[in-house]
Amino acid sequence: MSQKNRQFKPVPKKITTATWSALSIMAALSLASQAVWAQAENPAASIQKVEITGSSIKRIEAETALPIQIISRKEIERTGATTSEQLLSTIAANTGFTQESASLSDKPGSSGMSGANLRGLGVSSTLVLLNGRRMASFAFGGEGTDLNSIPLSAIDRVEVLTDGASAVYGADAVGGVINFITRKDYKGVEVSVSGMGTQEGGASDKSISLLGGIGNLSTDGYNIFASASYKKNAQLRTAQRDFAVSAWRPLEARGYPDNFTSANTFPAAVYSLKGTLLGNPSAPNCAPPSSININGECRFDYQAAADLYPESEKTNIISRASLAINADHTLVAEYTFSRNDAQYRLSPTGINGRKGSTALTYPSDGPFYPASYVNTAGVTVATDGKPFNTRLRLVPGGARTNGQVSDQQRLLLGSEGVVAGWDYNTAYAHSESQNTQTLSNGYYDKALLLAAYKTGKINPFGAQNAEGMALLDSAERNIDGRKGKSTTDTIDGRITREIAQLPAGGLGMAAGFELRREALEDNSSDEILAGTIYSTSKSRRVSESRDVKALFAEFDIPLIKNLNAQVAVRYDSYGGTIGSSTNPKVALRYQPTKQLLLRASYGTGFRAPTMKDLDPSAVATSTGGLYIDTIGCATYGEGCFSDQIPTTEAGNPNLKPEKSKQFSLGFMWEPIESFSGGMDFWSVKKTDVIKFAPETLIDTDPNYVEKSITRDSFGAISNWALTAQNQGSESKSGLDINMSYRLKIADLGKFTTRLTGTLMTESEQQFAANSKVINNLGKWGFEYVTPKWRHRLSLDWDIGNWSATLGNTFQSSYEDQQLDPKGNRPTVDAYSLWDMQAGYYGFKNIKLSAGVQNLLNTKPPFSNQTLTYFAGYDSTYVDPRGRAFYARMTYVLK
Repeated sequence: MSQKNRQFKPVPKKITTATWSALSIMAALSLASQAVWAQAENPAASIQKVEITGSSIKRIEAETALPIQIISRKEIERTGATTSEQLLSTIAANTGFTQESASLSDKPGSSGMSGANLRGLGVSSTLVLLNGRRMASFAFGGEGTDLNSIPLSAIDRVEVLTDGASAVYGADAVGGVINFITRKDYKGVEVSVSGMGTQEGGASDKSISLLGGIGNLSTDGYNIFASASYKKNAQLRTAQRDFAVSAWRPLEARGYPDNFTSANTFPAAVYSLKGTLLGNPSAPNCAPPSSININGECRFDYQAAADLYPESEKTNIISRASLAINADHTLVAEYTFSRNDAQYRLSPTGINGRKGSTALTYPSDGPFYPASYVNTAGVTVATDGKPFNTRLRLVPGGARTNGQVSDQQRLLLGSEGVVAGWDYNTAYAHSESQNTQTLSNGYYDKALLLAAYKTGKINPFGAQNAEGMALLDSAERNIDGRKGKSTTDTIDGRITREIAQLPAGGLGMAAGFELRREALEDNSSDEILAGTIYSTSKSRRVSESRDVKALFAEFDIPLIKNLNAQVAVRYDSYGGTIGSSTNPKVALRYQPTKQLLLRASYGTGFRAPTMKDLDPSAVATSTGGLYIDTIGCATYGEGCFSDQIPTTEAGNPNLKPEKSKQFSLGFMWEPIESFSGGMDFWSVKKTDVIKFAPETLIDTDPNYVEKSITRDSFGAISNWALTAQNQGSESKSGLDINMSYRLKIADLGKFTTRLTGTLMTESEQQFAANSKVINNLGKWGFEYVTPKWRHRLSLDWDIGNWSATLGNTFQSSYEDQQLDPKGNRPTVDAYSLWDMQAGYYGFKNIKLSAGVQNLLNTKPPFSNQTLTYFAGYDSTYVDPRGRAFYARMTYVLK
């Protein structure tokens, strides 16, 4: 039986088999020749007649037993988003996501990564797919997929399944699945150019994309499609935004006397050879704006010298070829490539040279030896003609700059068609992610700098002469500081057909397998691991690989008229200490009338530890945020000012997999043709949660942290031992709400209003059995914010050749991380961004659009959180660019 003549139940126009297969990890390679076989009630229709979207089909008929949010290409364009990260930030269920700009830090981690985080359950618990298949994890850390590798220019739509892990689509997707689906069977040429500029300067971007395709699979027997895009982003400096220009906020303090500043300053502070602060020659004025006087001490405002948004160039290629061998078999090949070349700038190198073997001792005969200094009481004191130690910020050397090139590519070869009445698709895919991070500027070899400093020819108090700069340059190190490579090789296959006729309809079945080999190499340089370079971030060396095997089966069972059950089971085997797991999924879909649909689902899942989690290597590093050591300050007089805490991070080969249970119950209702609405309650509980102790615990529970602390002879923290552990449980639940209203008025055009929102009703975490259960709902948690409410609201207007959109992305207020100076827990204001766009399509083959993002120029609300590099606001969810204007022109020739 040929594909052309086969008849199936009609396919919901908004959901194709590519997504169903995507969710089952056994996705078909050709979106043009597949259908979801379990979700419609109408008479049979040819699979070739399936449409991706269509307003003639009522939405209630397109809904499934599982809640899926579909973002069409038209809706993508109307958001004004130019990157996948920007688009996913508008999804209400995406909480605690990783922004590329927020990954700027001097703490090791997934530097430069942009990651999705459905339900706030972690980047590694959200499965991101391209055309229904996985991509290699980000090479630094091997945790999650980098959204920078997915260009929006080639995307036809995005389908977000917010129901948790299941046998159908991969048990590790506890938070859900995001499937980016490229255009299919494209024929023609499309060229698009766009540009964006901000009102206050910085963070502008320019982009160009080219899309082309030849051949028609149905009539010519082949199709070749390719898309290439290039985007250049300008840097955004903290000095260009008043909310970020300084970490010193005396009127908004978190109760910390130093307000997130550093004692490693410039001009340098003078210390006795025993490490006691004497004063600073530049006091009391210091050297603003970077060096400021706080309680008589000159302290460095590190934030004034950093970038909020990195300078970057992004290049992406997506290509696909389909060749019909005959009516029953099609060969498919895909190749994707992406490169993100970025420059991340941080504050200049800071050196604590007040005592010990690494003391920065300035000689008494040095040409820049000061005649006096001003102590913290404001009294001018004459120097005694003896050497002294210093704490110094190497401002003359400029900002620490990390250049990072992140490459991702995937090659896929597959076949699909019909064998003995069974639809099949199978493929081999090789995917890899490679990162190289280079120390481009402002990093210094410790031994070389100490030797140069002892000559006295480097000026610690002012501008350098030629000899001083030459000495600094001779100690600078420009090397590849970290390299990583992550690979995934997959062979998978899937078959599906209707296997029997039951009284209520056809019994559908799907079955498949997946064989996957994962490997990770993540290496810091010898010099960084040896600690011979100042102010560098060490990352554990990881060299791991593993084989994963999976089998799944799924049945769509018509129980009675209008009531269908989806029953699935998946078996995953990781071998070794992780072992295997079998996870079921049961979902019900009941449609008593054309206007009402009821649905429910229950399933289990498990997530294996990442290869980095399991690797037993250890490395000395530090916290990302700055903290006061309350116990050290009270007991030893040490750690009374906020600073990064030295830590040792280690993996754990004895980790168990996380386990989860999830449940959902909801409805969709379309009482009239112009309105549809729905609500889904969902609940997820994870046990044996894999985590390092969050660094913010040193603020919230210092007594618990003290068990893992080592102190030196002065009582200062010398090490905080952090080891990956299975830590207790985590529970989250909430309501997903979506509504759409369509109205057509004569002479005024069509109006469409959409609302998608998530109301969180529970967010709890427990670090160990029988320990205190911590409620994070509506609060800044240990790693990110868990707001009670997030939504995306839009109003579209279409009339003739014109279109317009007004949109709003909203996040509710929440309790801040730190207490205020009065000991109260402050509230961080709600964050609401409006955007607007207008389009004109009256010219032949040309589409024009222009818009404004952050229409009201809303600034990020103040937050006293300490985890991220930037103080004064929370960079994990806000957009620091402010009001931005953009324009786009697209030329289409078909």
